[in-house]
Amino acid sequence: MKLPRTAIAIALFASSGNVFALDAKTDLQELLAPISTLKAEFQQHVLDADGELVQELQGELALARPNKFYWHSDAPDELVLVADGQAVYYFDPFVEQVTISAQSEAANQSPFLLLLDAEASAWADYEVSNEGLSFQLVPLTTAEQQQSLQVNFVAQEGAPAQLNELVLDDGQGQITRIQLRDVKANVALPYTTFSFQIPENAVVDDQRPTQ
Repeated sequence: MKLPRTAIAIALFASSGNVFALDAKTDLQELLAPISTLKAEFQQHVLDADGELVQELQGELALARPNKFYWHSDAPDELVLVADGQAVYYFDPFVEQVTISAQSEAANQSPFLLLLDAEASAWADYEVSNEGLSFQLVPLTTAEQQQSLQVNFVAQEGAPAQLNELVLDDGQGQITRIQLRDVKANVALPYTTFSFQIPENAVVDDQRPTQ
């Protein structure tokens, strides 16, 4: 940009990139918009920086937009995560501990939770690009969190594209790939799906800010 002969070209390129990013973000949000609820089985693979498999999980998840989420991985690595719109509950049955955080804070810490809410302010921390039905959310250099997220859809004849894979990069070389199967969109889900009851003997770590 400091070179007069290239200043205009660079400015145009940068401007074009910003428009592209805005269009990709809009396209992603439009693909998510028809989804009011979703439930699916998942298989998760976690790879280290050398590409070695370090963890494999399977289980079920559900969401109700704009702000409710449920995740339950099977034993032996059983974990439960519930976002009820106000708080996020993370339960580890092995150590019988529940960690509670404010959902507004959690959304700022993970691009994954952005998918629940098109109005979340944390969208401004990510640049969105796409290749077809594969969308990449990359944090800006000024963002507090440096996790990136890839959101993949598959086309369906005569129906909206279906969410089928999420790939999370923690910024330190660890990749988490979540593949969905038996996906059911816009089905009725019981209210209790997103209501977490703290087990009687669980240790509670409540990290929500005090009023």
